[in-house]
Amino acid sequence: MRTYSVREVLESLDKMPDSWFYLPNTIWTLETKGAFSLDGRDFPPDSNGYLPPQVASEGWVETLDTPMIQDVIDYTNQQLPSPTTEDYFKAFKFYYENDAFLEF
Repeated sequence: MRTYSVREVLESLDKMPDSWFYLPNTIWTLETKGAFSLDGRDFPPDSNGYLPPQVASEGWVETLDTPMIQDVIDYTNQQLPSPTTEDYFKAFKFYYENDAFLEF
């Protein structure tokens, strides 16, 4: 599966797959590489073949799906006049850790 940096995802979300984004179970930076899952509906119910192989081999974790990442970006845009990629990243991490939007 193709990998993308967190920066690529946050800066070009409209070009990303519409699915769940997985990242290594480590401290993330904007340069951390992750992968999107395939569409699970295309696989048998008991299959995990839609997951990035790193989930099983390296313990990658499910973060947010594409629509939720877009919601995080939109919410950040509503609060800040000129948000940066770093602002989006802070909001992404906050949502992942707290299941809530970051108030800037």
